[in-house]
Amino acid sequence: MKRTTPLLTLLTGTGMAAVLFAMSAQAAPRTVDTGAAAPATSPPGAAVVSPAAPAAEPDADPAAEPEATPAAPAPGQPGAAETTPPTTAPPAKQADSNWTGRLDGGATIAITVTDGKAVAYVCDGKKLEVWLNGTAADGRMKLTGKKGEVLTGSFGDGVASGEMVVGQRRWKFTAKQTGKPDPVLYRATAQQRRAGVDGGWIMLPDGSQIGVVTRDGAPVPAPPLDPAFGTTILDGRTVTASPVVADPGSGA
Repeated sequence: MKRTTPLLTLLTGTGMAAVLFAMSAQAAPRTVDTGAAAPATSPPGAAVVSPAAPAAEPDADPAAEPEATPAAPAPGQPGAAETTPPTTAPPAKQADSNWTGRLDGGATIAITVTDGKAVAYVCDGKKLEVWLNGTAADGRMKLTGKKGEVLTGSFGDGVASGEMVVGQRRWKFTAKQTGKPDPVLYRATAQQRRAGVDGGWIMLPDGSQIGVVTRDGAPVPAPPLDPAFGTTILDGRTVTASPVVADPGSGA
């Protein structure tokens, strides 16, 4: 009986120690590992796959529909741009007429226009004569001569007026429109001019005429011209002339 007592005492102490250990373990706080789990070790030879990069966010919502461009309104509908048709300048109003008159210096002038082409002849019936060529349209005319002579003016309501400039000299002129279709201006033909004879004749409304004939460079008063035949006699020789319509030949 005495031998059993120590054994019981030992067992009792051991049991008490076990109970105390269990109570101590329950009372101790648990430690939680917050770190990421260690990556698994890849087997030898396995390819290492890098994690995919996150996709970039688009600037706009891909689900949003694109903004629609408004269609242009059809011509004639409200809001449609008005299209102005291109404007073209009206054609020049050409003159087809004849004028006869005088310069303030005493010389006589005749102007004839056909299809906008103008011819003028100025002479004093003695030795002065000037041929000019140009245009006449929209109430304005401008003609020039071989030696730099310039005639400018306007016309309308049956009257033409303006100025002729020869060198440093200037003369005003006024001419009235003739009411007849008959030619008011004649000139020696090209054949006559090649023979050394040139000349011009102005037929005035009262039936008279005035002109100058230049023979071998010397101007003389023109003898009367027969318009029906276009001829005259100068020093026993026949001189032929023709009506000036739009081009007086080589004289301008």
